[in-house]
Amino acid sequence: MGPEGSPLPGKKLDSWGEIASYLGREVRTVQRWERTEDLPVHRHEHKKKSTVYAYAGELDAWIKQRQPKDDPEADAAFVPEPDVDAPPEKENGDTNLTNRTTLSPTPSPPHPVPSKGKRAAIAAVVIVVLVGVAYRIYRQYQDSLLTHDTVRLVVLPFVNLSGDPNQNYLSAGLTDVITTQLGRLDPQHIRVIAPTSASVMSGKPIGEIRQALNVQYVLEGSVQRVANQIRIDVRLIQASDEAQAGADSFTRDLSDFLQVESEVSETVARKMVSTLPGASPMESSSAAKHLGTVSAEAATKSSDAFLKGEILWTNRANLKKSIELFEEAVHENPYNAQAYAGLASATAIIGQVPNDGMPPQVAEPKARDAAQRALQLDPRLVEAHAVLGNVAMSYDWDLKTAENELRLSIDLNPNYPTAHEWYADLLMVEGRFDEALAESRLGVELEPATPFFHVVRAEILYHARKYDQAIQEATSVLKDHPDFVLASYWLGSAYREKKMYPEAIATFERARKMTGDMPFMVMASGQAQAVAGNTAEARKALAILTKMQKTTFVPDIYPAAIYIALGEKDRVFQLLESAYQQRVDRLVYLSVEPLADPIRSDPRFAQLMAKIGPR
Repeated sequence: MGPEGSPLPGKKLDSWGEIASYLGREVRTVQRWERTEDLPVHRHEHKKKSTVYAYAGELDAWIKQRQPKDDPEADAAFVPEPDVDAPPEKENGDTNLTNRTTLSPTPSPPHPVPSKGKRAAIAAVVIVVLVGVAYRIYRQYQDSLLTHDTVRLVVLPFVNLSGDPNQNYLSAGLTDVITTQLGRLDPQHIRVIAPTSASVMSGKPIGEIRQALNVQYVLEGSVQRVANQIRIDVRLIQASDEAQAGADSFTRDLSDFLQVESEVSETVARKMVSTLPGASPMESSSAAKHLGTVSAEAATKSSDAFLKGEILWTNRANLKKSIELFEEAVHENPYNAQAYAGLASATAIIGQVPNDGMPPQVAEPKARDAAQRALQLDPRLVEAHAVLGNVAMSYDWDLKTAENELRLSIDLNPNYPTAHEWYADLLMVEGRFDEALAESRLGVELEPATPFFHVVRAEILYHARKYDQAIQEATSVLKDHPDFVLASYWLGSAYREKKMYPEAIATFERARKMTGDMPFMVMASGQAQAVAGNTAEARKALAILTKMQKTTFVPDIYPAAIYIALGEKDRVFQLLESAYQQRVDRLVYLSVEPLADPIRSDPRFAQLMAKIGPR
């Protein structure tokens, strides 16, 4: 954040086309918004033409404040200006009437001298224009200050120097935790790239990292464990010239892990903040709190288990195993707040679609209890507040409480991408699609190399019924990550809604094979077969889901989706009532889910949705 909490400028958008694409609107609409709604667009004047640019952060803030309404009639009446940054028009030949007129102007008759009243009106217009120009210059000056007031940092995966590959979890987990601590210390001045995007850049040249992630600093480190001691060496590099901005070493007992990661984070943050113009000295963090004591052996075991669980949670590699490790960590040290937060996060999402690894009635209360325990130990733990927001939305269906908790999490640490993701989900559920897209953009900025946060945008566009844009977003992800299943799901869903049934079925069938008949993908494929008129294939999918339910948890909302397409409404509402008893999280999405359109006019649908509300 900038001065007084103003938003960062963010990515620069250099044409009307880029601005319109970012906002998900037509060029005509955003040009009208600039004229009538004070959309924050800046202009460069050169060669008697005006090119435009805008900053993503300013657009996001404007959307949240103004919440503009679409007005097709006003758009139709609005005369757009040409996009100077569009492909240049030919200057030779007779294909461009504008160029011919410019090159060979028709002499104009002399203008009469305006009357005194008209001169006053013209003067007033000139004053308004000058004030507008002055305001734009002031805004550009503010932008300059803001960009110099904040730095972006990436923490590259720490190197394991022990020679023992079984200790890789130590360096990986420490990287994650130090990244999180840096993000918490001074979010007004420091933006920290999330670990999963950082890991993609491991081993690449500093110049390439700087260009890909738009960072000013790179933190490298190494970890070496000998018995119960840990040595951490860190090196802070200025990305512009690859000069070393600072280095330090720490040797501590592993039982003091919470203390050492706080020391490393604060040391690095102080060095960076000291380079910022006008930055005030940082206060010490209270992240490492000692609210109780356990033996050194227990503390070491707790830190060990926590780091192993943290890396599994970050990569979503094995949620069940991460939960077991977090449980071990809190068992060994009941004062390990971060372990409780990790337990809360992993348990929350394992009980939700499409993971389905635990019934929601078991997972969500357990996640909430762990988050509340974490906050008793550290009231400012952003991960715990985010989990409370997630559970309030997905399990309690209490959207007001969910928004309060998620906003608090973001305010405490704007560098935590998961909070932005979950808040975007909430905004989407409420039909606030423009705000959801703006929020998801913040997640992408923190996780630029991670496909998941781009797929969140495809999901929002799908629910906003902008299917072409959803297809474009999902296809872009699959181009670089062809095995990313969620991208296939939202691509297939957008195809289905456009009645491109062969494409939808082919996309879902491929995803089924990749996941080994994951229930979520069996449902998607069966539903697409049903709407395409392939009833036999749809019923085969239903039979597979029924068989799966005998050995594992399969939410009843899955067969309900297939029965919607088959037109068997009585069976649909029986299953949706059962899903309500199961507390399946996706029920709250039905308010904006296109799949539910065939049953939306049924009185039973309104009765169901009336039960899914604030509690």
